[in-house]
Amino acid sequence: MAKVILYASMSVDGFATGPDDDLTVLHGWAFGDPTMAMHPRVTAEFFDAGAVIFGARTLRAGDVAWGDESIFPMPVFVPTHERRDPVVRNGALFTFVGSAEEALHRAVDAAGDRDVYIMGSADVARQLIAIDAVDVFELAITAVLLGAGVKLFDQLPHLPIALEPTRVLESKRITHIRYDVLPPGQRERGRAVG
Repeated sequence: MAKVILYASMSVDGFATGPDDDLTVLHGWAFGDPTMAMHPRVTAEFFDAGAVIFGARTLRAGDVAWGDESIFPMPVFVPTHERRDPVVRNGALFTFVGSAEEALHRAVDAAGDRDVYIMGSADVARQLIAIDAVDVFELAITAVLLGAGVKLFDQLPHLPIALEPTRVLESKRITHIRYDVLPPGQRERGRAVG
């Protein structure tokens, strides 16, 4: 069954970006840092997704890292308050929608029986976590303490959220941890277990 997966890089101290929205430390692999690498299995799973959702800031930040490369072989949905026509760039279709929830509905429809990935934007991720729309957290934890930036899991309205760890994959300076999100009815059980 297709899943909605939060695919996020973060520091050991929980930041999704560094100060001033800097992504170069957490995503050094995308900016040409040979000392870091995403695990090939995680990368392959991402590229098998049916659709991606991320915020407008992620799109702007990605312009630097992606350049003219064809990065997304699947449609991308971008929640934004700016009314914009769809754009085809580097072989990918970027569709701009009015909310994270609308992006989710459009992405699920576009993905069919394939997974939907939420990527990059901590704000969009938090909005979709808040409506219990995320099935899996795929966290790429970079071996760094940032001390400041944007926290990935700040200000979530429905806590605790119980998670079940399902795998750990190590790569160069990145540890990938996958968690299944337990359904809301099982959260009390999750609280008792820890």
